[in-house]
Amino acid sequence: MALRVAIAGGGLAGLTCAKYLTDAGCVVSLYEGAPYLGGRASTYRDADGQWVEQGLHLFMGVYSEFQRLLREIERDPQEILCWSDTVRVHVADGPRATFGVNPLWAPLETALGALGNNDLLDPLAKLSLLPLVAPGVLPWPALRDGFDDTTVASWWRQASGHPQVMDRILRPFCRAIQFTEPEDFSAYDFLGWIHHVAWSLPWNRLASYRGAREDLIFAPLADWLRARGTVIETGAKLLEVLHDADGGDERWGRIGGFVVAGCERVTADAYVLAVPAWLVSPLLPGPLRETGYFERIAALPTAPAISVQLWFDRDAVGSGDFTLLSGAPVPVYQDQTTNAYPWQRGSRVSLVISPADDLLDRDDPALITIALRALRASEPRARAANVVKSVVLRHPRHLIRPLPGAMSQRPGQATPVPNLFLAGDWTQQPFFGSQEGAVRGGKAAAAAVIRAFRPGLRVTWLADAEQLTEAPLDADPGR
Repeated sequence: MALRVAIAGGGLAGLTCAKYLTDAGCVVSLYEGAPYLGGRASTYRDADGQWVEQGLHLFMGVYSEFQRLLREIERDPQEILCWSDTVRVHVADGPRATFGVNPLWAPLETALGALGNNDLLDPLAKLSLLPLVAPGVLPWPALRDGFDDTTVASWWRQASGHPQVMDRILRPFCRAIQFTEPEDFSAYDFLGWIHHVAWSLPWNRLASYRGAREDLIFAPLADWLRARGTVIETGAKLLEVLHDADGGDERWGRIGGFVVAGCERVTADAYVLAVPAWLVSPLLPGPLRETGYFERIAALPTAPAISVQLWFDRDAVGSGDFTLLSGAPVPVYQDQTTNAYPWQRGSRVSLVISPADDLLDRDDPALITIALRALRASEPRARAANVVKSVVLRHPRHLIRPLPGAMSQRPGQATPVPNLFLAGDWTQQPFFGSQEGAVRGGKAAAAAVIRAFRPGLRVTWLADAEQLTEAPLDADPGR
C-alpha cells in the first residue's frame, strides 16, 4: 500500500518535499494557506495586474540542488535565470565601485575590481579581507566548532579588520542577506557563505529571474506534481495539528491528523510541517508544545524585513546589477526592468529596508521616503525620476536571525514524534535562510520520511539527500 503523506506549506520547501515523495511513489497532499504558492519566495499580481514580490531574491550559482530540481521538472535554469558576474557597491553620497565575482567567467572585471576601486576600499582594506575570509575554506565542522559563538564584528576585530571593510562591505552584506547587524550576525553563518563560494568557485555567479517566479517555477512545479497525482490545495490554511498521545511512541505519541480550513480532517501516515519555524509551536497541542524539543524551535530568534517596490516614470538606475549600499537603511536594491519585469515607462526598483525592527510601525509614505532617499543618495538618475507607483510589504518575522549559537540550534527534519517531520530553510542544512536552503530542507525531509517508513526502498535521489544536512538524517532528533 502506498505511503500517504500530508504536507502543510506550499513554499519551496513544501513543494520540493512533495516532489521527491511523489518520485518515491507516495500519495501526497499539500495544503497552502495563501491563495498562491511560493511562500516567502512567492510573486503575485496586484489589483493593477502588476507582479509584486515578497522581497528581492538573489540566485547564486552555488545553488546546486535548486538547479537540479528545476532540471528534473524540465525547467532549464538557463531559461529562467539572468546571470551576472558583477556586483555594484555604493556608499550613499560617496564612492561607487563595480566588482567581478568570478575570475573564471569574468576575469577582467574581477582583476580590475580587485586592483582598482581604491576610492571605495584602499589597498590596506583589501589586504585585510584575506585573513577575515580565509577560514571559509575550512571543513564545515571546523567552521561550526570555531565560529558558532562569535559575531562577524568580533571576528573582524580579531582579524584586525579595516574600518572600510566593516562599513562598506560587511555591514551592508549582513543587513542585506539576513537582515541583521554584524554585531549580532554569527561568524559561522558568514563564513559558511564564504565556504560555499570557495569550494564551488567555478559556479560562483549571481542571477536574477527572467520573470515572475509564479510563472517560471511555482506554477510549472504544481502542474508537474498534479500530473503525477499530487493533490495541491491553496487557500487551505493549517489550523491545528491533532495529536494521539496513546498511539505509536509511548512518550511522544503520534500525529493523528491536520485540521485544515475548508477541508475535512486530513489523515495520512506521515505529516510534514513545511511552515516557518515560528508557526510550528502554535499549531501543536500543549503536551507537545511544552516539551524541550519544540520549545527550542519556538525560541529560535527571528528577523523582520521590509520590502519596497517603486515604479518610476523614467530610467532611475541605469543598471540591472544587484547593488550593495552602505551608509543607508537600504542595504541592497536592484532595477528589475531589464530582467524580470519590463516596465515600459521607466525603472521598477526593488529595495530592502534592513534592519527593520524599529521601522515596522512606520506607515507606507514614511517607508517609501526612507527608500527613495537612500536610492537618490546612490543613483543620480533617480533624483530626477518621479515615483508613479509603490508597494510596501512588511514581514514582522521573515527568517531565523543568525545570532551566535542559533544556527546550531536548528532542528533536523525528523522529530521525536515518529510520524511528524519538518521542512524549511530553517531546518539543519548548510545554506542558511535561502532558497537553496529551502530546497535542501524539503528534499532532506522527504528522505527522512522514506527512511522512517520505507527503510528498504531505494530511489535514485535518496543517497545524495544524506549529504544535504549538517547531521545524519537518522540522528537522534533530541529525545
